[in-house]
Amino acid sequence: MLYTHERPDTLTVAAEHSDDIPALIAHMRRIGIPQILDRHIPTRAYWGNLSVGWTAAVWLAHLLSCSDHKSNTIQQWVSAHPETLRWCAGGDVTPVDVGVDRLHDVLIGLSHDAQWQAIETDLNQHVLRTWALADKQVHLRLYEGRSWHISPNGSFQMNKAHHWRTRTLRPSILLATLNPSNIPLATWSFCGDHIPSASFTRMLDQISSVLPQQRRRFIGDALTAVELRGAIHRRNDEYLFLAPDAPTDSAHSLTDHVPAGVSSLFSAKHGGHDDLSAEHGIEWYVPASAEVDGMTIVWNERRIAVRSPVQAHLLEESLRSRLARAEEALLALCERKRGKRRPRSLDALRDAAQAILDSYQVHGLLRLHFAEQIEERLVRRYRGRPTGVRVERDVQLTVSIDNDALLRATRRLGWQIFGSNIPQKELSVDCVLSIAASPVSGFERLHGRPLSLAPHEVHTPELEIGLLRLLALGLRTLALLETIARLQLIREGLLSAIDDERALSRTTGERLLEAFRDIMLIPGVHCLPHAITPLSLLQQRVLHLLALSPEIYQATR
Repeated sequence: MLYTHERPDTLTVAAEHSDDIPALIAHMRRIGIPQILDRHIPTRAYWGNLSVGWTAAVWLAHLLSCSDHKSNTIQQWVSAHPETLRWCAGGDVTPVDVGVDRLHDVLIGLSHDAQWQAIETDLNQHVLRTWALADKQVHLRLYEGRSWHISPNGSFQMNKAHHWRTRTLRPSILLATLNPSNIPLATWSFCGDHIPSASFTRMLDQISSVLPQQRRRFIGDALTAVELRGAIHRRNDEYLFLAPDAPTDSAHSLTDHVPAGVSSLFSAKHGGHDDLSAEHGIEWYVPASAEVDGMTIVWNERRIAVRSPVQAHLLEESLRSRLARAEEALLALCERKRGKRRPRSLDALRDAAQAILDSYQVHGLLRLHFAEQIEERLVRRYRGRPTGVRVERDVQLTVSIDNDALLRATRRLGWQIFGSNIPQKELSVDCVLSIAASPVSGFERLHGRPLSLAPHEVHTPELEIGLLRLLALGLRTLALLETIARLQLIREGLLSAIDDERALSRTTGERLLEAFRDIMLIPGVHCLPHAITPLSLLQQRVLHLLALSPEIYQATR
């Protein structure tokens, strides 16, 4: 009698890397991104499981995640994390829910100016009401359209040289952030590299509508537009900016920007040496005028020339490196080497040395000594050639550094000219550099992040504008994540409210998210619950700093 055994069913359980997904989605739910987007952007009837707001939240979670196991595209990422997204988003998420057509609908909804302004207003009011941020300094950063693009693999690229496609519009963007928390307040998109003067008043009104009624201070490179400075001055607000046409590498040409009377007074004040080498800067006033809303605004703008020690140190290192390379290149001119041509006359040697000095920009810092040795040699008669005298010329070059000239040049490095309407009693020269050098982060921190869209899939102006606004939501998510952690560290006395940039860099949003690595989720089978990796002490500490409950990592079936 034959006995047959039934083959048992094969059970396959696929584990998922949850990592920082629960923390990101819980944080975006807390700051209201999916709820506010659903309030202002209608969801189309043919949409399935996800609304517009939750589609944007899942897209941002993939874009901002710092997991080592993240897929390049959001469709692959959703396929690899079905259970994690089900419990975080409260429903099933399939690759169809984040297809290209759905992503396009999100970008089109964000591209409408009225809807976007309402979204930013609600987000700002919610953030300022919940966390009571007291920052009164606003940073205005201008990103030109040529400074960003989408790489062929679908990643966001900043300040990279690239080839332009025909019929492609790259809008410029003006980003207003609170300083030093770097939380975005408003984002404006426009064509061209210059801000339309008619929009300055509207921009300032939008910023004032969400901030407390107080005198604000504006900084940033967008203030180079005199119309914007005029609009700020008319509102009785303050501004401080770095003059773009002022030299920062040498003070030889700095005297061209300083009035003659002030420059001579400065020289007499510091021993008659006209090298602008004082520790403290100088200041003067220049008349300024601008047309704002059909009115002519006239005021005296304060100009401040101050030396930055950090900038001076960096420029000095660059200068000494150029000197070393120039000295090496000059000595190689007369080097004897097989197959190498050497100058045969003093004029040719001088021309070659001048070209090297021009290339490395080290005129007046090197002492060059040219020498020529002439030797006459008797040449014997050979066949049809008569006996004669051959004159051989050997040119030599010696190079040495002029230490006195180098010392004078290093004292002239690092000078910068700032413009401001802040009175001297409220802003001293010593405080200018500390205010202007405050740490600022913007779209460059998203460099290299996967957008899940190829360049040809962002082919209209409204899609490009919507993409930039989606990235602004990502900046808001990261900036608020690190701001909450820093506020908690300040309350615990572990971080000072006036810490330097190096201390603040330890609590960035990226570093906080990197703590949630290798958290695995094993889906439950039959009646068994889901199993998830227990949180480490570091991960529990980070959740405490972020004011997030550890229950977000307790998966429910």
